[in-house]
Amino acid sequence: MAVSKSDLTQIELKTLARVSRPGPYVGLNGKAVQKLIELGLVKTRVNGYVLTEEGIGLLRADAE
Repeated sequence: MAVSKSDLTQIELKTLARVSRPGPYVGLNGKAVQKLIELGLVKTRVNGYVLTEEGIGLLRADAE
């Protein structure tokens, strides 16, 4: 399932960008993180979150 920027809300886009940087992830919107995980853009890790290849691609497309 391909996800585009238009499929995400502003909060979800900001959360995606924040997860792309190292933690700590204090103050993240839990609902936004959950939706990004469900869409396959973010994976959970023991010490936080990491972007999937699809999430990285979406951010790169956003930067262009």
